[in-house]
Amino acid sequence: MNEPNIQFALPNFSRSMKTLGVLFVGVWLVESLVNRSAAVDTTPDPLGPFTALVLIPSRVAHGEVWRLVTHPFVHDPAGVQSVFWTVITLWFFGGVMETRWGLRRVLTAMAVTSVVSALAVVVVGAIYTPFWTQRAYSPAAATTMLAAAWGMSEGTRATSFLGIVSLTGRQFTAIFGVMIAVGFFFSQSPGSVLALVGLLVGAVLGNGPARRASRPRTESAPKLRVIKGGIDSRDLPN
Repeated sequence: MNEPNIQFALPNFSRSMKTLGVLFVGVWLVESLVNRSAAVDTTPDPLGPFTALVLIPSRVAHGEVWRLVTHPFVHDPAGVQSVFWTVITLWFFGGVMETRWGLRRVLTAMAVTSVVSALAVVVVGAIYTPFWTQRAYSPAAATTMLAAAWGMSEGTRATSFLGIVSLTGRQFTAIFGVMIAVGFFFSQSPGSVLALVGLLVGAVLGNGPARRASRPRTESAPKLRVIKGGIDSRDLPN
């Protein structure tokens, strides 16, 4: 019996995911410029005004609740790795999930996951005091959610990754989950909490149904009026 031939093909990078990627890269470029000027001016915080956007549990507890929403738009200005993997995730997983869920559901899931993970960081920070004043930022929760949801929605279907290894969707999610858990164990940082919560949310959402296909619109036939003695002439086609 011949084994199925599994081919590798790059996924479609949808226009909406490209737009979101450009937004993240644009914000990162501004951060990098601020970081360079900070190095010249010896400003104590390289993030400059973006410090007001990052997630800090103690600040959220004091009323700065907007940080729950704004932290995903901030990346590390000192390196390109974070924003690079964000764009890759939007390309490889975001476009596919947009096809399966629809754009509105994808954006809603990303936003809700980011806020829920941020609230989790605040709760953990209230219990584990070293997190209480530490920073957390990047869209790690949203992008991890997309990757985990993609894997769960793939199920037992095999996919070739760069032609190197073939994994089913569930195998990918399991391996990805182990990597996130190991990162959480060794880093012990608020950012690892964001990714861990995103993984759990993605695993749950990925098991949900795909969006319903719209039913084709059919034209209804003209209604005939039955009258005594035959068909009304007004019901006959011209």
